[in-house]
Amino acid sequence: MGKEKKQTTFGFAALVMITCFAFIMIPGALLGAKIHVMFLLSWLIAFPLCMYLGYSYKELQSGMIGFIPKCVVPVLLILTIGALIGSWCASGTIAYITYLGLQVINPRYFMATAFVVTLICACFTGTSFGTCGTIGVALMGVALGMGLDPYWAASPILCAAVIGDGMSPLSDTPNVIAGAAEVDMFESVKFQLPMTIPVAVLSFLFFLVMGATGSVEAADTSSIGILVRAIGDSYHLGIYCILPVVLVFGLLVMKFPAIPSILVGSLSALGIACIFQGETFKNVINAMWNGYTLEAENEMVAKLFSRGGISGMTGTCVLIIFSFGLFGILNEAKILDTLVEPLSRLIRSRLSGVICVIILGFLANLSSSASFSEVFTGNIMTPVYDKAGLNRLDLARAATVGCLAFSMFIPFVVMPATVTASLGVDPVKMIPYYISMPIYLVVILVITALNLDKKLLEKHEQKQ
Repeated sequence: MGKEKKQTTFGFAALVMITCFAFIMIPGALLGAKIHVMFLLSWLIAFPLCMYLGYSYKELQSGMIGFIPKCVVPVLLILTIGALIGSWCASGTIAYITYLGLQVINPRYFMATAFVVTLICACFTGTSFGTCGTIGVALMGVALGMGLDPYWAASPILCAAVIGDGMSPLSDTPNVIAGAAEVDMFESVKFQLPMTIPVAVLSFLFFLVMGATGSVEAADTSSIGILVRAIGDSYHLGIYCILPVVLVFGLLVMKFPAIPSILVGSLSALGIACIFQGETFKNVINAMWNGYTLEAENEMVAKLFSRGGISGMTGTCVLIIFSFGLFGILNEAKILDTLVEPLSRLIRSRLSGVICVIILGFLANLSSSASFSEVFTGNIMTPVYDKAGLNRLDLARAATVGCLAFSMFIPFVVMPATVTASLGVDPVKMIPYYISMPIYLVVILVITALNLDKKLLEKHEQKQ
């Protein structure tokens, strides 16, 4: 414990970081290895390299154990959200919102209404994968029946899925980013709204104009009608289904803590599932743990609403814990401090910080995993932002753009590869059709450069 420590040079710190993350990224990108396991195994790389500097194993383990508790709140939040999704699937809450959304499909303005429906579904299901693989597939069937170009048809679906994924409290993305940046997830989502709302509105207007200039009067929406009827046949739907949503967001508006608010939403959904959907108490509790399994004749409906559960969120939680363990080791050995020092000198303004986060997040997506990019970027840039006196909410918002939105421009990343496959379009050819992603960049740079959200930022800082 008393051994003299060697000074950590920038070159050695870079070597350690590159070695650890090459060990994680290369098997993930080339072999499809689970990065969760690679993060755990990377501890075997980090320990000896840091011990070379004179740190004992006990010191490094102590640093790791001291760092991991920083992710406890995000992990608990993710697990409670898993329970919430399972109960909402059982109660018909998500099904009812989807049912209402599908009924607004207008054949003449297909692209605009497809954008709205997909956005609603992604926000309330918290999954871009599930949304594209179910509602997205149905919408593509309508579009192809209209004779629309498949890439223009996929454009509003994929853009809306990304926007919804990035802003939904039920999604992994905002939870992982908030955990890595060490900010409250709901505060982070709220802080995103001055960016997300203009992006959604501008995207909607673009697709509205595109649809209005086309000729789609003869559209066949029979596949959407079949889906709506299948949802109605699978649940007893009514206005009572949205009570859990009203309770959760009402409590959050009244400044109730996030976890109790989510639990109230789960408990109310349990009651609705038992009273109106004919579920047993035991089945709903099991759904909160293992996820809900809907038995429906329509395979697409069964797939969309069979999800959630605490156990379904454990993969994300394990990723966060293992990654925080690695960063705890590197932090104890001053590797992170040494690496961020040059960045701390360069970043002196909100704008330069945001640009740096977006670039770093985009480059980290070369690992083929947006989740890796979110964890890596958040942990690397958090001390930089602290040293520069910048607000971490700026970091979390910029990470949403760099790590999530811009991941769509790298075809081999899991996110674009999966969702484009669901819709039957080529991920490379799809790149020019991601209309919302450049809008993201323009909006966040304008907001940051002109301090258009200054009052919101000041209000948050006053709470601290």
